[in-house]
Amino acid sequence: MEHRFQNYSLETSNRGLVRALQFERLQNVMDAAWTTNRFYREQWTAAGVHSSRIRSIEDFTARIPVVRKQNFMADQEDHPPFGWRHDHAMSKDEQMVICTTSGTSGQGVEVHASTESESRMAAEVYAYGFRWAGLVPGDSIFVNYPVTLLGGGRIELRGAEGYGLTVYPIGNYDAARKLELLERFQPDGIMSTTSYLGHLAAVSQTLPPSSKLKTMMGGGESGGYAWLKRLTEQWDVPLFNHYGATQTRVDHMFPCERNIGTRKNPGMLHNIDPYFLMEVVDRNSGDQVSDGDEGEIVVTSLFYTDVPLIRCAMGDRAVYHDPSYCPCRRPFCGVEIGSIARIDDMKKVKGINIWPEAIDDVLFGFDNIDEYQITLDSDETEADLATIRIMPYDEPAVQNDAAFISKVATALQKRIGISFVVELGLPGSLPRSEWKARRWIDNRVHQQE
Repeated sequence: MEHRFQNYSLETSNRGLVRALQFERLQNVMDAAWTTNRFYREQWTAAGVHSSRIRSIEDFTARIPVVRKQNFMADQEDHPPFGWRHDHAMSKDEQMVICTTSGTSGQGVEVHASTESESRMAAEVYAYGFRWAGLVPGDSIFVNYPVTLLGGGRIELRGAEGYGLTVYPIGNYDAARKLELLERFQPDGIMSTTSYLGHLAAVSQTLPPSSKLKTMMGGGESGGYAWLKRLTEQWDVPLFNHYGATQTRVDHMFPCERNIGTRKNPGMLHNIDPYFLMEVVDRNSGDQVSDGDEGEIVVTSLFYTDVPLIRCAMGDRAVYHDPSYCPCRRPFCGVEIGSIARIDDMKKVKGINIWPEAIDDVLFGFDNIDEYQITLDSDETEADLATIRIMPYDEPAVQNDAAFISKVATALQKRIGISFVVELGLPGSLPRSEWKARRWIDNRVHQQE
């Protein structure tokens, strides 16, 4: 495997040196937050903790409380519009980069801002992802995210420009126009949500949609291994997934040269440890999980001192891996590709917890399934009914409807543990994603939590 290093000395160092660097930077962030940030100071005071008493990373993770969306929302409501956590940055009279969350969860829109100096540092984080994906400054990239107040789009655009790529911001065009621009300008890379990469491939007249492309970078949503593998086959280039959020104000986990890996040994999203401290914790105990175990992602920035982000529980679950999991031997921890999912996306159906990514992995393992939609209803006794409607690529793709439906239903029963009613639709009968995939419709009388 050819290594593509962004920072040779850090990427070939050892875990002990990386952890020492993390703690050094953590102390600086903690001191700055205690001195200038009322939001965090009040959180820690309520927990009986002073920043000066944190003696190690282990001490930090055991004693500093996590913050969540509801903490940010309460801060904004008490001190609108930005909350106490932005007061210090706003007082500096420095250019600010303002982003918001989408609010699609129904829990409100968070505001997260960075000073321009923090934003420049964030671009250094993104440089690792671009370099590992095979891009170098001067290469060209299509950024296929709408550029609005949302973090998604702004984050990628600033990261690509900061790394030195020639950026084509195409996110506000329709699919036909994007494909036309791909053919005209022949970029080296493209960034998009993974579901929209699938949409472009499905509506393209030819596969791959761009013959000169050398890499894809997908993010913004979860996706199982089968779905990611399908994208690499449709586009005929490697896919480099990434992870971040509006709260982190930059993507900070990227795959190395192995990209998605293999079904038996999936790739790893390496956290850029010199810039972020990433934990995966047990939801009940709050303790860091072991290699190969699942938990909730908790993130701390090691360079945001104007608007800190300290022990933010992301609401995403993932399978944690120590650095030794990946054969690239970088001393950065991370999570398994294809394992990330929103905790609140989990559905309980017929008493079974179901993650949408598990359904993806089953259905997109069938070459002739283009798209699907799940509808949850209640019968007259208020028991759950689960129906999956499948859209094939074309009518000749399924020669024996009954046999194919039975095969799909058996695969779902084996993997998920409950029975689904499987219906076969016609090509074009289901909507395609124009942004992030929305494949579940829950009409149940009593939606289970």
